[in-house]
Amino acid sequence: MKIAPTTVLPLLLPLLIFSPAAMSSVLAPSGADEHGPGVYIVFVSRDDYVDSRDYDLGLLASVVGSAAEAKGALLYHYGGLGFAARLAPEHAAQLSKEDGVAVFEDKMHGVQRDGRLPRFFQGNV
Repeated sequence: MKIAPTTVLPLLLPLLIFSPAAMSSVLAPSGADEHGPGVYIVFVSRDDYVDSRDYDLGLLASVVGSAAEAKGALLYHYGGLGFAARLAPEHAAQLSKEDGVAVFEDKMHGVQRDGRLPRFFQGNV
């Protein structure tokens, strides 16, 4: 089952903007680059989904290689929705291939100097 980003994203936009994961991206770059992993928001909609950090860690461990690495990557658990994690692009791509999982790169969009929202949000808010 695939989750349509156009269905989920507008409903969860406030959650994404004001989440701890988004706030952490103010302090550290969120985009993946040659220096390390980026922050990704992972939405889970599976029949076997259990709303817990342990489920998130198990799903993460399946792509990052170990439970210890999964604990280090997990940034935030969204109750009933999924989680935010710092992942290498290849791990995010691998996770997005899982059935019932949608992965979005966390990109921080701030207010412009004149007080307007970036053009991306003007038509979507």
